[in-house]
Amino acid sequence: MRRNKNISFGKLQDELEGELFTDELRRYMLSTDGSIFRKMPVCVVCPRSSRDVAATVRFAGEHALSVHSRGAGSGLCGSAIGEGIVLDFSKYMNRLIALDTDNKTFTCEPGFRFGELEKALGGRGLFFPPDPSSGEYATFGGMYGTNASGAHSVRYGNVADYILDAEVVFASGTIAMLSEIRENRHLPDNLNALSQMYTDHADTIEQEAYPATRFNTAGYNLRGLVRDGKPDLRCLFAGSEGTLGVVTRLTFRLIDKPAHDSLVVAFMDDIVSSAKAVQKILPMNPSGIEIMDKSLLRLAKSHDESLRDAIPDGVDNVLLIEFDASDAAECMGKAAEVRELLRAGGYSANVHMAVSASEKAAFWAVRKAAVPILYKLKGDRKILALIEDAAVPTDRLVTYFEGIYEILNRHQVEFVTYGHIAKGLLHTRPLLNLKDAHDVDLLRAIADDLFELVRGLDGSVSGEHGDGRLRSAYIRPRFREIYDLFLQTKTLLDPDRIFNPEIITHHDPDQMKKNLRFGPAYENRGLPSPALNWPEGLTREIEKCHGCSKCTTVTTATRMCPVYKATRDETAAPKAKANILRALISGAIEEKNLYAAAFQQVIDQCVNCGSCARECPSNVNIPKMAMEARAQYVKKFGPSPTQRLVTGAELAGRLTHKFSGRLRPVMNHPLVRKAGACVTGISAERETITFAAKPLNRRVPAKAGNGDIRVLYFAGCYASYIEPAIGQALVRVLRHMGMTVYTPPQHCCGLPMLSKGMTGEARRKMMQNFEKWGELLNKVDYITVSCSSCGYALMNDWAYLTNDERVRTVSRKTVHITKLIGDYSDRLRLKPGSGRLAYHAPCHLRIQPHGDSSLKLLSRLEGVNVNDLKDNCCGMIGSWGMLEKNYDLSRRIASEMIRKLDRSDASVGVTDCPTCRMQMQHFSDKPIRHPVEIVADCLAE
Repeated sequence: MRRNKNISFGKLQDELEGELFTDELRRYMLSTDGSIFRKMPVCVVCPRSSRDVAATVRFAGEHALSVHSRGAGSGLCGSAIGEGIVLDFSKYMNRLIALDTDNKTFTCEPGFRFGELEKALGGRGLFFPPDPSSGEYATFGGMYGTNASGAHSVRYGNVADYILDAEVVFASGTIAMLSEIRENRHLPDNLNALSQMYTDHADTIEQEAYPATRFNTAGYNLRGLVRDGKPDLRCLFAGSEGTLGVVTRLTFRLIDKPAHDSLVVAFMDDIVSSAKAVQKILPMNPSGIEIMDKSLLRLAKSHDESLRDAIPDGVDNVLLIEFDASDAAECMGKAAEVRELLRAGGYSANVHMAVSASEKAAFWAVRKAAVPILYKLKGDRKILALIEDAAVPTDRLVTYFEGIYEILNRHQVEFVTYGHIAKGLLHTRPLLNLKDAHDVDLLRAIADDLFELVRGLDGSVSGEHGDGRLRSAYIRPRFREIYDLFLQTKTLLDPDRIFNPEIITHHDPDQMKKNLRFGPAYENRGLPSPALNWPEGLTREIEKCHGCSKCTTVTTATRMCPVYKATRDETAAPKAKANILRALISGAIEEKNLYAAAFQQVIDQCVNCGSCARECPSNVNIPKMAMEARAQYVKKFGPSPTQRLVTGAELAGRLTHKFSGRLRPVMNHPLVRKAGACVTGISAERETITFAAKPLNRRVPAKAGNGDIRVLYFAGCYASYIEPAIGQALVRVLRHMGMTVYTPPQHCCGLPMLSKGMTGEARRKMMQNFEKWGELLNKVDYITVSCSSCGYALMNDWAYLTNDERVRTVSRKTVHITKLIGDYSDRLRLKPGSGRLAYHAPCHLRIQPHGDSSLKLLSRLEGVNVNDLKDNCCGMIGSWGMLEKNYDLSRRIASEMIRKLDRSDASVGVTDCPTCRMQMQHFSDKPIRHPVEIVADCLAE
């Protein structure tokens, strides 16, 4: 669209209850989604109401600006980006407005997420069947906009099958419920014309124009546009990808959730047998049939040793066949019938029926482990969404499979295929390098050939993901009979083409080659002399993020990201850090931005909990990137006084432990704390830390015991100077188990400094520890820790600072204390304990191997009842929550955990992390202890 580049947005901002952003960083963050594209918007609006949306639409019309609706930004086709105004519904318009379990309906705003609905429906016996793989973080606005489905839609259908009503802002800025339009006897001219268009072409629309497959989201769904002589726009807007109006409220129906399910796993010898078997199984009404073909299996087995035993050699593909029912016998009976059908029919001799929950989980683990590997492939070649959404009638699957292999082998492109074979929908994804002009040209060449094959099979180019910038060019040739009706529909509802104008009715054969996030012109300038150790290169790590948006999950399905969960602001999302760093290294924004306050504010919303690095499908190390960005800033300007203060616990403990107790009453006086907040930046709400009068090294010997297993205890600053009772309990337990415990002179692990970008100080602390330990490092069998953050630093973060071989030795030998005790639990002599505990797992323990070791150990104690809080981050996150500027947000993050703790019947809270302990003590009246203290109380001595 043509527009005036000198638009003033002040007038629009004055009309909004929500927020409007025109800064370069925010616009760049929302210039990408889960697709291969990037397009810079002119501004971003975070509306709070449909009135905000209407005001934005009117403003856009007046200034010839396009409007682009955005939910989670997880779409694969580029439908949520554009050069005009991006409407970000995820921040404010994300409420569940009503849940009516009696009538089995719910009403929500477009930013409400599928995962949140699942949580709200827990235990109510209801569910919303369309379940896209991105469901945990996908929004209902986006799901409706693409008419999403999922693995079980072969039985349950798409989102459009469950829509009851929607509120829409039209191009004129008017707001209307679709149900009101249907009942309105005096329709506006454009809707009368739309109804007449349908009436004139009803036979063509209903009988001839659409693909033979049930699963089509390509183009506009004009079928059923007029029912009983009245316009019904609900199915038209489903799958319209924000091109006809902006949906601001949705009402859906729910159905009863089957109580039982069963799973059959068949290892198949060839694709023809699989396709024929599916045809035999479909009349039995399975809830889903998934396939992983040899291309995916081969890649998965070559990159993950654990999958080599799970997938037999010589297997061509695997079918996962599901049934569900309210009756367990019916469910298992169908599974047994399928098993016999596959064996007796000669389709497969290697068929398994999963009966128990653990068996089902084991088979699904193979599927879940295989696909994420695709996102972790090293190098510039990446799996791409392009032809991944095509669907054909299931009786033509054999021809389709043969065609896929012929086309991609002819173009000499490696690829993988998996997906919903019961729907005839295969997620075929080629591996291409879009920085290479040859591979960019292959985008169109492959799409041209594949979609011609699909058209010949009377299939659809888009089965569930939508058209977007990837496939809009193929709508006209696929819908020749009614493409003009699509154009009329667009013109009648959006005459000035302000809504996503480049989607669906925009015909440009080279569209998928334009506005690429990475393209032949992409330039990687890097950063000036990285401060951290990047074995594969910093730029490679930055470019690994493909924008899937899993890091914006807001339920407890993932631990990440505590700050995003509390704010739902794009700047807090882990992917935002990768986005702006990519902007920096590619020259999209100037290098000076690295040192700008706005840039560092985005970076500082990473609190180094580490959860995203563990849970990201691509394992993108966002916390390490944030450390690097802070380190670059500190290298230029030096650390601030507040940074020096909050990283100085070791020094403060050494200098003040003798008189810290006497100072506490003075330091905790409200006036002193308020004055201190002004000077230090530490919140006046936080109690002053008191150091123990006698540090740990004066309470335990440097060597305790004379056992056969030698353990170096790295106590950390907290157990050394603040709560030495933890260290005493640890030494007591290990001595009881017949181990030799060394507690040598030691310094801070350096993690506080590293998290603040003070890499020089962190490196010095590490080297000082090496000097203090000397040959003891090679002498001991284990290094154990009581602080989960110290443990994570030794296992993981020290490698960021140096390639020293001693770092690898430390990492290999370090083990959390509860894991060490658990491994040698046969040495424990315990008496029955008593009491009820509420356990909070720290972030830095959860992301370690065996992160559940404390919960497992406590659960084995006789007479002790343990309640796993199963919560998110505590919100303290090292020193982050201590700061005045973060205090309120820290409390919001902690609120759910503290609520569970206070409402539990536990008399004591338990956690492994010092700052988690401080947070729990701050907001709860219950005493908080360390797991090793609980174990020490149960020793029979």
